[in-house]
Amino acid sequence: MSDAAHYSDAFIYSFPIYEMARTRHLAMSHPLSPLQGKANRIAHRRTLADHSSRSVTTPNNDTLYSSAWLDLSDGPVTVKVPRIAGRYWSLQFLDAFTNNAAVVGTRNAGEGDLTLWVALASDPAQPPEGMRVLRLPTPDIWMLVRIEVRDNTDARSVHPLQDALQVRSLNAPPESNDPSQPQSGAATAAAQRERERPAPKPAQGLPSDPANYLAVVNHALARNGVPPAEQGLLQPWRALGLGGGLKESEVKTAVQGWSAHFGKLSRDLRSDGFEHQRVQGWRYPKDSIGVYNGDFALRAAVALGGLAALPVQEALYLGTDQDADGRPLDPAARYRVRIPTAGIDAKAFWSITMYQWEPDGRSFFARNPINRFAIGDRTAGLVKNADGSIDLTLSRTEPTDPVERANWLPSPPEGQDRMRLSLRAYLPGADLVAGKHPLPIITRVTP
Repeated sequence: MSDAAHYSDAFIYSFPIYEMARTRHLAMSHPLSPLQGKANRIAHRRTLADHSSRSVTTPNNDTLYSSAWLDLSDGPVTVKVPRIAGRYWSLQFLDAFTNNAAVVGTRNAGEGDLTLWVALASDPAQPPEGMRVLRLPTPDIWMLVRIEVRDNTDARSVHPLQDALQVRSLNAPPESNDPSQPQSGAATAAAQRERERPAPKPAQGLPSDPANYLAVVNHALARNGVPPAEQGLLQPWRALGLGGGLKESEVKTAVQGWSAHFGKLSRDLRSDGFEHQRVQGWRYPKDSIGVYNGDFALRAAVALGGLAALPVQEALYLGTDQDADGRPLDPAARYRVRIPTAGIDAKAFWSITMYQWEPDGRSFFARNPINRFAIGDRTAGLVKNADGSIDLTLSRTEPTDPVERANWLPSPPEGQDRMRLSLRAYLPGADLVAGKHPLPIITRVTP
């Protein structure tokens, strides 16, 4: 194996670990964060994501988010979920390596009203009766809650549901759930020392400093360990500084080695690696998205282009940057997107979201005059054709025709030359997952 390939493999493996640490740092250390650096607390987003939402790539405009960064090294935590009727909801538990360790929601818990007992897989503690048990692989867990919302007016109806969500550390006194109080618990001395050691601060965006990158990844690995099946992978990379254990002089040598490759490694990292096949012009992901099963290239691609993607049985994410003729989507052009008469095969709901595509491979909403970033089966006022199909209009300028205006999804503004669409189907049907269901057709109607 060439020297460059050696670094590339190490980078592909470790980038998702870095990205989770970066996201955790942003969520917990922002001056306005209600978490104030404390784990096992829950924070809520009260409005749908918009063009200002840039902490996580490819945000959705379908659900309100609540989020908690759990630390299971002190012992179990409980998560109380209220009854959530008539809306899709899910609690996603991502481990430190970005794997979906568990998903609980509409698909497997109905309308909720339950208490989850969440602990490390290695924790000998036994749960009380009447609680749903989740044993997870790493101490650091990102719990991401999604609750369906139809628009920002409807969001007010979801706020009481968010407020009823509760996270409590069982080995800490009840008052420690107040962010102003310090945490305590029955952690081991080693785990306590690791938590108290200042965590390296990740850089904004893609990593550019190899010394910082190694420090962030190694700190996360020290906290969370390496899965047994992957420990052999790290052995040849320890000489590169990955996994820790080097002397200070050896670390400097390792950083110098990374410096020769680091810029290219970041530039070569792209989010299109999770494409499995194209169906009617739409990119289908691999079935292992969100779980990965040793597919580290897929894991890295999702960490870059769709961090916190749900597994396929929970939500199917289809994407495209091409029209029906295979030409790249151009924000300056005008398109018609025909939703088939049969609709989209989703048991919960579906949406089509517009993104501006950043040079580094990330995707975010673009500012537009009507603050519409997605359109779907819950969008008020959509006009159907006589046969039940729906024609959406994609353009920068607002259409003059009333029907086109009602069905308008604005394209990115002047200054943006790339865009992409994401089709989300929550609780997708088997035919859609298998690529056997009709999909929207994107036709360019202006040169």
